[in-house]
Amino acid sequence: MIAVIGSGITGLTASWALNKFLDVSLYEKHPEVGMAAFGAKQMINGNEVEFDIPFRTIKRDYYPTLFQVYDKAKIQTRVVDYSFRVDSSDEVVFGFFSKNIFGNHFGFPTADVFLSKKGRLIFSDLLKFYTNSKTDWKNEKQNITILDFLKKYHYSNEFIYEFLLPTFALVNTCKTETVALYPAETIIGYHSRGYSYTPQETAKFGTRDVVNRLTSGLKHIHLNANIKQIYKKNSKTIIQFETEEKEFDHVILSTQANHAKSILGKGYDEEKEILNEFRYEASDVVLHTDPTYFKNPKVSLVFNIRDGYDKPEVTLDLGRIIPELKGKKVFQTWNPHKMPHQNDVLKLAKFERPVMDDRTGRAIERISALHAKTNCNLWLCGSYSLYGIPLLEAGAKSALQVVSKILNQTVDTIIQR
Repeated sequence: MIAVIGSGITGLTASWALNKFLDVSLYEKHPEVGMAAFGAKQMINGNEVEFDIPFRTIKRDYYPTLFQVYDKAKIQTRVVDYSFRVDSSDEVVFGFFSKNIFGNHFGFPTADVFLSKKGRLIFSDLLKFYTNSKTDWKNEKQNITILDFLKKYHYSNEFIYEFLLPTFALVNTCKTETVALYPAETIIGYHSRGYSYTPQETAKFGTRDVVNRLTSGLKHIHLNANIKQIYKKNSKTIIQFETEEKEFDHVILSTQANHAKSILGKGYDEEKEILNEFRYEASDVVLHTDPTYFKNPKVSLVFNIRDGYDKPEVTLDLGRIIPELKGKKVFQTWNPHKMPHQNDVLKLAKFERPVMDDRTGRAIERISALHAKTNCNLWLCGSYSLYGIPLLEAGAKSALQVVSKILNQTVDTIIQR
């Protein structure tokens, strides 16, 4: 028997893949499957609309593993308008939009970029980054931070502090100063495609469809699972629930590292020590109808960088990208610098995201060493457990790597079955 604990994208991918071959039990502490647990259902124009919180978009060149899973599971996606603008102290410093021309998507900077000195400087440095960063990084120490890298190669402060670090603070859902300490490899790797452009896509029928398709055929889904601890007894892995204990051949811990550590008991001291190396930062996401957060109807996403705040405030105009809204103004704001008026708030959610640095890089290597042992039957996976971004891709990829080891089959074989 195999237990998968946690039903975010990592647990869903692991369960979906294993279920093709073996009997799997999926455990989730929430009353709903985790990936959809924070959604919000609202009546809009007389119809019920379910909003994903956070709203998730993916790109085929940055999320290859996730798209393989989606395609095989018949999860349909659609292209969304993810045009954006970056405002620094209420001044436009950069903007970007895409156009569909005869079925091909192209990305272009907005006119605002060329009308200001900052915009031209940021665009020039962005071209330089696409052109040179991969080659320059190969000449550096592997653990050089992105901030040290950018300074060494003479990128402008405008590009560093008013574009690259704030935009990646959204991608990684963390503080701008935290992004500065990320290994340069992770940021540069994210841009490995250089000038090529692929559009942002989202699940056509929302996260609920993702959950339904990845759990289709699963016979054992346990919601409101109250797991007290996981411990080792005579080389066996035991899960202690509130009223019983069960022995499993394999246990896949696909929760956040800090949550996984809290339920590990006797026999797993090394695993707890490794998990303790991972740090998390919290972020707020609010779904609301306050129009003062979004004053530019020409783009879908606005970054606001303001002095005195350690994260950019980012607002998405859902009315532009969700057809069911028919243009109705509903917004989702990450890291609000002020909260919307209470009457405008539809839902507030809080999330934790893993931080990537040199310390966590060493911990990831230790996880790989654990998983390489022939008698391994407790598996640690999730977005924290791979050296890179984006998080959804890392979560799905780490799950498939673990499944590959359990089944002793290649990832491609597992996906295509």
